[in-house]
Amino acid sequence: MDKKKQGLNELLEHKKRIQRMKTGVIIFLLTWMLALMLISVTLIAKVHSLQNRIDILTENTIRSQQIGRQQNQTAKLNKVASYETVANGENTQKKQDGSIDKAQDTANDENDKSQDDGGNAEKEQAALDPEDDEEAMKVYLTFDDGPSANTRRIMDILDKYGVKATFFVTGREDEESLALYKEISDRGHTIGMHSYSHRYDVIYSSRKEFRQDFELIKSRIEEATGKDCWLYRFPGGSSNHVSTKDMSTFIRFLNKRQITYFDWNVQCGDATTRPYSTKDLTDNVMNDIGKYHTSVVLMHDAANKPDTVEALPGIIKKIKATGAVLLPITEKTKVVQHVSAESVEN
Repeated sequence: MDKKKQGLNELLEHKKRIQRMKTGVIIFLLTWMLALMLISVTLIAKVHSLQNRIDILTENTIRSQQIGRQQNQTAKLNKVASYETVANGENTQKKQDGSIDKAQDTANDENDKSQDDGGNAEKEQAALDPEDDEEAMKVYLTFDDGPSANTRRIMDILDKYGVKATFFVTGREDEESLALYKEISDRGHTIGMHSYSHRYDVIYSSRKEFRQDFELIKSRIEEATGKDCWLYRFPGGSSNHVSTKDMSTFIRFLNKRQITYFDWNVQCGDATTRPYSTKDLTDNVMNDIGKYHTSVVLMHDAANKPDTVEALPGIIKKIKATGAVLLPITEKTKVVQHVSAESVEN
C-alpha cells in the first residue's frame, strides 16, 4: 500500500514538474514576444528620426552647393555691372533726369488706379470666398517636412497654376530656411507647425518635451513671418502608433492654446520609403479625392522627394478638371482629424 501511495505521489510530482515547465515556456514565449514588440517600436522611431536627419543633411548639402553657385554668379554680374556703370554712367544720368518727372506722374496715376482696383478686388474676393460655398468640392494640398531645396520649386509650380497650399514646416537654423518661412507666408500660402525636431522618440516622450518642442517651432515661425501661427500637424498624425504616451495628452495641450491641428484623408504615397512613379503619385491622389467633399492631401517637400515635385503639375491639372477648388487651409476650413479634438476632454 505504501508503495502504491509513493508511486502515486511520484506521479503527481512528475505532473507538477511538467506543468511548471509548460508554464515557464509560456512565460518565456510571452516575454520574448513582448520584447520583440518593444524592439520593433523603438526601431520604427529610430528609423523616422534617422530619415529626418538624412533629409536635413541632404538639403543642407544641396543648399550649400546652390549658395556657392549663386555667390560665383553674383560676383561675375557685379564685375560686369561695374564696367557698364563707368562707361554709361553719364548717359544714364541724363536720361534719368529727363524722365523723372514723367515717370513720377505715371506712377502716381497708376498708384491711384491700383488702389481703386485693389479695393474693388478685395470686395469681390470677400463676396466670392470659395470657403463659404458649401456645395463646392474643396481640395487642400499640404506639404510636410520642409522647408528644403524643393520648397521654392513647389511654390513656383503653385504660382504657375494659380494655386495656394499649406506648408507644415519643421525647425531649421540656417538663414535660407528662415527666409523660406517668410516667403511661404508672403506668397499667400498657409504656414503651420510640424514640430521642431520631428523626432518621435523625443516630442512624444512627455508633455514637457512636447511643450518645449512646440514653443521652439512656434516662436521660430512667428519671428520669421511676423504672424501668429495657429496651425499644427502631428508628426505621424494624431492617430500615430509610435507615441509611447496617449495622444490625448498632446491634443489637450493644443486645445488649451487654441491651436488647430489637421490630419489628412488623402495621401499621394510619398511618405513611405517605397519608390513611386509620378503616375503612381497622381493616381493615389485622384483615386481618393472623389470620396470626400473636403479632401486634405498629404504630400512632402523634403529634399529627398523630387518625384513629388515632378508629379505636382499633373496632380493640379487633374484636380482642376474635376471642378474642385484648390485652397489653402484657413480658420474657416472644415477640420480633418483622425482623433477629433472635440472628443478629448480638457
